Amino acid sequence: MALTKRSTKGTALTHTELDANFTHLGGDGSYAFPDTDYSTAGAVLTTDGNGQISWSSAPQQVLQTIYPVGSIYINATNPTNAGTLLGFGTWAAFGTGRVPIGIDASDTDFDTAEETGGSKTHTLTTAEMPAHTHTITVYNESGSPDGFVGGDSSDEAIGTPSTNSTGGGGAHNNLQPYIVVYMWKRTA
Repeated sequence: MALTKRSTKGTALTHTELDANFTHLGGDGSYAFPDTDYSTAGAVLTTDGNGQISWSSAPQQVLQTIYPVGSIYINATNPTNAGTLLGFGTWAAFGTGRVPIGIDASDTDFDTAEETGGSKTHTLTTAEMPAHTHTITVYNESGSPDGFVGGDSSDEAIGTPSTNSTGGGGAHNNLQPYIVVYMWKRTA
């Protein structure tokens, strides 16, 4: 599509002239620039409010508004950097091996943006194990020289030995249910 040249310079295009040269996008005065005259299909004619008009790629402007510096872009299956996918900005891989959580100003573990914590596994300390006991009572049967026979009311308790140690002391899984995705943070 070729633009129609105006014979009178310095005057505004009429609505009819605009409609003859551009695709009208709606009541707000936006017009699509002909694809053959602009390198980006779907570009729109915009104004700065003072009469200065320019061509721009509206979808990218919307995305840049939605994803300002500091935003996170998530994609479930595509590992391509968000800067390449969206066509703007500088993006860095974000949150590797971590789950995002909302800020909570009343909890010091979650009161600062990008604060990290937690662990994938954890080995319980003695203080973290549930309180419990293991007791074995050994009786000495009256008249028995070995001290390990009996156990009725006429016998005398002679001690409370310890049981053998049990458990391996290994770390236990500390993961919440999760799903792996690609996350990118816009840095510029």
